[in-house]
Amino acid sequence: MSKHHIPVNDRIRLSKDPAISESSASMVPDRSLCSFRYDPSEIMSILSLLSGTGEGIEEILGHIGKLTECTRCSVYELQGTSKVAKRKYHWAKKGSYIGTDVFHNSQMKKFPLIFSTINNKRTLYIKDILASVDQAVPDLKILQMQVKTSFIAIPLISEGNVFGFITVEDSKVTGSLEEEPGDLIFLSELLRLALFQKTFIDELSLFKDLVNRSNDYILVIDRNSPKVLDVNETLCVHTGYSRAEFMAMDKDILIETVGDFWKETFFEACGDRYLDVDSSFRTKNGKKIPVEINVTFVIHDESEYVLAVARDITERKEREIMLQKTRDRVELALNGANLGMWDWDVGTDELVFNVRWAEMLGCKASDLSPKFTIFAGMIHEQERDRVISTFRNIRPPSPFFEEEFRVNAVGHGYKWLLVRGKATEFDSENNPCRITGTAMDITQRKQFEEHLRQYADKLQRSNEMKELFTDILRHDLLNPAGAIKGFTEILLETENNEQKRSILEKIQKSDEKLIDMIDTASKFAKLESQDDLQLSVMDIGELIYNVVENLRPMIEKKKMSVIRYYSGVHSSAVNPIIEEVFANFITNAVKYSSENTSISIDIFDEGNMWKVAVSDQGEGISNADKPYVFDRFKRVTKKGVKGSGLGLAIVKRIAELHNGEVGVEDNPEGKGSRFWIRLNKA
Repeated sequence: MSKHHIPVNDRIRLSKDPAISESSASMVPDRSLCSFRYDPSEIMSILSLLSGTGEGIEEILGHIGKLTECTRCSVYELQGTSKVAKRKYHWAKKGSYIGTDVFHNSQMKKFPLIFSTINNKRTLYIKDILASVDQAVPDLKILQMQVKTSFIAIPLISEGNVFGFITVEDSKVTGSLEEEPGDLIFLSELLRLALFQKTFIDELSLFKDLVNRSNDYILVIDRNSPKVLDVNETLCVHTGYSRAEFMAMDKDILIETVGDFWKETFFEACGDRYLDVDSSFRTKNGKKIPVEINVTFVIHDESEYVLAVARDITERKEREIMLQKTRDRVELALNGANLGMWDWDVGTDELVFNVRWAEMLGCKASDLSPKFTIFAGMIHEQERDRVISTFRNIRPPSPFFEEEFRVNAVGHGYKWLLVRGKATEFDSENNPCRITGTAMDITQRKQFEEHLRQYADKLQRSNEMKELFTDILRHDLLNPAGAIKGFTEILLETENNEQKRSILEKIQKSDEKLIDMIDTASKFAKLESQDDLQLSVMDIGELIYNVVENLRPMIEKKKMSVIRYYSGVHSSAVNPIIEEVFANFITNAVKYSSENTSISIDIFDEGNMWKVAVSDQGEGISNADKPYVFDRFKRVTKKGVKGSGLGLAIVKRIAELHNGEVGVEDNPEGKGSRFWIRLNKA
């Protein structure tokens, strides 16, 4: 062989067919064996195509096409575990017919011969595709769809692994290329380097783009200069400086702009990296940007660099200020309301509290243990289990709670606390794992409640004594009054002297008035001491009818009539004593009205209540007197009408015991008054 030949490794044939052969994919040429067509200037021109661009790769592929005198050559990348071929670049001879690409998007298992060869890192040469069909190799049958004469497949290898391959179709010099593959090896290796170069540049470009698009500020500084070596666009946009301006900054301006985070003292104190959570950058117009800086010191090729990644924390600072203001307001509110605040982490037993909480327990905040178990031990033993059970049995549907209990305050004995709060976090089994609440010292309130209870007991005993006294007084007064009544009736039956009979009749009337007053006063006293009545559902219309019938003699004596405007059933929850109200209204209407007048009774529907109204045609009541007619011993001047002044007071008390209302107004139909009572519907 010529001294200009470049040798390759010995060829190994997989097939007995001389039209198919393989050669090693070694890229180590031996100048003593094979020829090499390119002179140094051409080599330099081809090497200049290593630009890391797609155009450079396509030009190298064009050189392969010209070298091999083929119709088409392509570059494929093998993707995924199934080794799917993806065509990345191709070159085609002008004017040549380009058929189907059988490799693109196909799994390489369809091409066992080709894949086996390139996977073993060998170049496959097929000199005559038609002469090789007889071998019944599936690759060759498929290739006939795309290739007319010859085919070459060259593996692309990286770190010992095949990542793709180059195909050369219908080359006119396949045989000579196999014999002297040096030029093809040179261009194939150059193409492989160009592919890696483009991948590297693409990845570097992507990384640079990501750095520039980052929300963080990124800059690299030579620590010894110190000079800015690079910055990202985000920092430039937010500070107003260009990249060139950053790189031209002297030390003083750089410190004013971004600080002096690269100082030796930081490196000595923190090592090769540290985090400054409260720093700031200054913009070109002097505005201050609060930042958090993550600083990394790097030594490379005996040079020292500083990588700083800073984050704008303006919003965080604003939130912190708002949060602090909120905390201050909450603290002021808690102090103003005299409330203690606490937060219990159930899992760790940690208890966080404010100063007021500690004061309630008789301690300084610094002296009080931050453990809930310590606080639980201060709860009165009679209430401890109940309180702890309440806390631990809170569940999500009802996370709120309220408890009153005693605690043994240091140096102050037992205090009463009102504790309210909410379980704010639950575990997977819905058990509370965090509980937050407030506490109020209600010791004075409890003392007042105890005093009120004792006072209420005294009042109860006083009422009981009053009722006893009333019963005794009524009994003692009614006995002589009853005797007077009996003797007067006997004397009237036997006495014929008109003057004496007149005196006896006056005595009888006065005695009847006395008995009525004793009964009324006794009745009022008992009603005053009652807190409630036993109620049952009754028809108040029927009750009114019964009262009217009982008072019929009195009504007819004054030649009066009663007109009832209501009809139907009017059910209400009342006590039979309600008849006293109707009787009082009707009796007063008879007393204070003239003969031959009428009394009107009606029942009005007012939503949830019935309004029973009794109207008369008497003299009426002045507006000045209306507010007082239901007070005790208050009687509007009515000449010639007897009464104790307690009747309407009894009416008012009965209404109160029924949760009702009473009132008086002018008769809307003309002269007289209308007395009314509102009662709840049943």
